Amino acid sequence: RGLSAGIDWSGLGEALGSTILVAGLGALATMLMAVPLGILSARHHDTGSRLLERSVYIAHGLPGIVVALSLVFVGVTIARPLYQTTPMLALAYAVLFLPLGVGSVRASVEQSPVALEEMAHSLGKGRAGVLFGVTLPLAAPGIAAGTALVLLAAMKELPATLLLHPTGMETLAMSVWSDTAVSRYASAAPAALALILLSTIPTWILTRSSRRIG
Repeated sequence: RGLSAGIDWSGLGEALGSTILVAGLGALATMLMAVPLGILSARHHDTGSRLLERSVYIAHGLPGIVVALSLVFVGVTIARPLYQTTPMLALAYAVLFLPLGVGSVRASVEQSPVALEEMAHSLGKGRAGVLFGVTLPLAAPGIAAGTALVLLAAMKELPATLLLHPTGMETLAMSVWSDTAVSRYASAAPAALALILLSTIPTWILTRSSRRIG
């Protein structure tokens, strides 16, 4: 009976597009912060670097609903124009999943010999030249793995998405939740299948990147 009603292809397509958009922006925002933090924690082992690295795990240890409610408060009281916008949702993903990116980048950079960077310095390369010519290319597998991890986590994240999504937007995770909450399992099946199929892309990237890091 549920399948006889047909599949809402238009709604499914919109949810798929919204999922790709917000997860992609969330991964981009996360990795923009994770790359410098990962390199810093891998190459500098002073107290400040360790404290900075550990601080990113605080939000990761909190339930998503807590982080989402905190950002709701910030959006309503301080940054009203950003409340219920895509950038605010991307920021929530970055706060929640930053440790995934930092850990991947750090692991990749730690396996890259420091001697290569020192050699580039000795050949006249400045800090920017070494960063973009040596460090980042060597860290590329870790950056790809971190991006894939964040994409996977963001696509299925529900509490923060429910509280912070722009009005009228629905992701695949929200669609599955709204249907299963009222026992409409047949209606939830297409969105669930689409989410599984979409997840195979970052999973494939993660698998290839992990082999390169190893």
